[in-house]
Amino acid sequence: MPEHKRFNRIIFLFLIGTIVFSSCISRKRLTYFSEMEENPPVNEFNITRPIKTIQPFDNLYIWVTSIDERNQRIFNTGSSMSSDYINIISYTVNSDGYVDFPFTGQIYVKDMTLHQSKEQIENKISDYLNDITITVKFVNNKVSLLGEVARPGAYSFAKDQLTIFEALGLAGGATIYGKKNEIVLIREKNNKINYHYLDLTKKNIVSSDYYFIIPNDIIVIKPVRARYRTLNILNWPLVLSTITTAITLYLIFYKGN
Repeated sequence: MPEHKRFNRIIFLFLIGTIVFSSCISRKRLTYFSEMEENPPVNEFNITRPIKTIQPFDNLYIWVTSIDERNQRIFNTGSSMSSDYINIISYTVNSDGYVDFPFTGQIYVKDMTLHQSKEQIENKISDYLNDITITVKFVNNKVSLLGEVARPGAYSFAKDQLTIFEALGLAGGATIYGKKNEIVLIREKNNKINYHYLDLTKKNIVSSDYYFIIPNDIIVIKPVRARYRTLNILNWPLVLSTITTAITLYLIFYKGN
């Protein structure tokens, strides 16, 4: 084969190889639990469930059950919810941590668990009624999923807690370009915003303090670099740089000969 044809083939293969490898994505970045092949495998982990406490601007479902239905109706009147919760009464915790309850006035519930707030409200209402039962739940629970997920947005859920995989499932999961080894979880606590970085390719994620999300968490999945190196979004600077390099090599080769 003539020398110049062989050189042309080398340049062509160099161009193709550069473009192909620049768009490659590591399988480890695309796969959940990518360390499953470890030896010996570890398949059991301890988990920690965070306890959501009541914070200002939370919406609480509070229902009073009493033998006397007439008295019960007095306490079970409040601002109605959206059409999704039309039969549920909700109370918004104000900026100081109080809920304004009928007849009893303001009741402090900030930083309490649901069980603690239940006891607090029962004690207040017991001044008016005997033999009552209080039900307290969070309503309007939402988690926001952004970045490389199939359907970014804010999603409502009924549970007090979800796992991070259940939350991702609400948005259709991560796309093939989602960087699963660097998930950002944004959580507000005590008027502070905290950023936490999670690696969903590790099995021990289930023992992380942030495996369970709580209402109002925000999850962001970053894109891998190859997201910008596909045929749809071609990395033109890299391609042009490669072509320039190839032409330079070509001229140097023939000038030297």
